Amino acid sequence: MKKGIFFDRDGVLNDNVKKHVNKPEDLVLYEGVTEALKEASSAGYKIFIVTNQGGIELGHLTHEALGKIHECLRDQLSGYCEIEDIEYCPDFKKPSKYRKPEAGMILKLAEKHNIDLSQSWMVGDRDTDITAGIKAGCNTAKIGAIDERANINELMLERNKERKVDLEAVVSAIIIAE
Repeated sequence: MKKGIFFDRDGVLNDNVKKHVNKPEDLVLYEGVTEALKEASSAGYKIFIVTNQGGIELGHLTHEALGKIHECLRDQLSGYCEIEDIEYCPDFKKPSKYRKPEAGMILKLAEKHNIDLSQSWMVGDRDTDITAGIKAGCNTAKIGAIDERANINELMLERNKERKVDLEAVVSAIIIAE
């Protein structure tokens, strides 16, 4: 079996504080993300994106538009790493086993790609990401505000404080934790 890192998208790979990512030009990666994902890939981790996209149910975004955003993401990461797969949940109010904090997206990808969840990680910026990772049986890493349930908390690491998010520090800590 293989090991993987499941990354949330918004707030982890890209900034979405000022505006939601509803079209490709809205997708602005944080500094250091390309290098962090390259490091994770070089360490043998398969790279996955698991993202709640409730804007689809709310009518702010279409499945087609999201596909174009994810194509843009793959283009920006080209030459650094390959995204093995992207799973998203379009639901917002509708109950779903896939919308985080549920583990459905992670479990679906793990089964599809033969991933050993006990050797894998969920990286997210919200408590719901950490909950989904724990439910799936992953190790977890939290971006931003500390979550004591997480195995790694970005703010407790030696990190580049000039960056809004230091994903390189998180990925380095994941690799060291092996």
